Amino acid sequence: MSIDLSAPARGSSVARAAGALIDKRSGGCHDHACVAYTTRAERDRIAVEWLLEGAALGQRLLAVTDDDDAGDRLRAAFAAADAGYELTHTSLGEVYDLSAPIDAEAQLAHFRGEVASALDAGFAGIRVFTDITALNLDPARRPGHVRWEHVADAFMAGGNPVAAMCAYDLTATGQDLGAVMAVHPLRHGPSRVPTTFGMYWRDGHRFLEGEIDQFSIPALIGALEVLPSEGADLDVSGLAFLSVRASAVLAGMDPSQRAHRSIRLVNAHPVVERVWSVMDFDPRRLIKRTDS
Repeated sequence: MSIDLSAPARGSSVARAAGALIDKRSGGCHDHACVAYTTRAERDRIAVEWLLEGAALGQRLLAVTDDDDAGDRLRAAFAAADAGYELTHTSLGEVYDLSAPIDAEAQLAHFRGEVASALDAGFAGIRVFTDITALNLDPARRPGHVRWEHVADAFMAGGNPVAAMCAYDLTATGQDLGAVMAVHPLRHGPSRVPTTFGMYWRDGHRFLEGEIDQFSIPALIGALEVLPSEGADLDVSGLAFLSVRASAVLAGMDPSQRAHRSIRLVNAHPVVERVWSVMDFDPRRLIKRTDS
């Protein structure tokens, strides 16, 4: 099985929150979030909040971690909430092959099965919390993980009743997971995590929103590498700030990029158009769309 994301699939429009997680706790059935944490207590608190939001929506609750206590402390934190819901904990190694790069197709098949099982049991889909720290300790695995998150995001945005949160330990991974964070609509981390933008799916289109400054360049380059080699359209109507160098990256003119893709920016703000003109970038890469 292969996944073709060269053209956004148009499915039913679903409500999805985007931006800073702390400000956008909508509790939707299709939300996709990423959190950077520094302590287990912080992680477990965020996980419990996320899972309880799904319980209120009738979703089956799943937690996937590589904890040395087999998830006992997380389950205890969930039980302490005394909400009366059931949480299923699975070890990370049962869901992912930790000895090989992520196989996005295999992972998608796994989650399709989980959704089908939950729906058959009368749930309104699934809500998943996954600690992805162990999946990203090896820098060589990270590009594949970025691609998997983008594939999973398309699956959720396509109307499938999955809400998923990823979390990683900054003390173990450092700050090099910016691209992983960036391909989530909802994001949260300490101020030193420079992922102030998101690239995600909505209404059958890819969106790039937020603020992209000099510090965000590595994350932007890493996120763009999941796009099809032949190029893609990005709706940038939600970009609040775009530095000159970030514009060069999107134009495929930055020397630090390993691969240059033909990216077209949809519904760019006049300030972006002005930068494009001053830098003499290809004007054919700026297009307008009226069905956003």
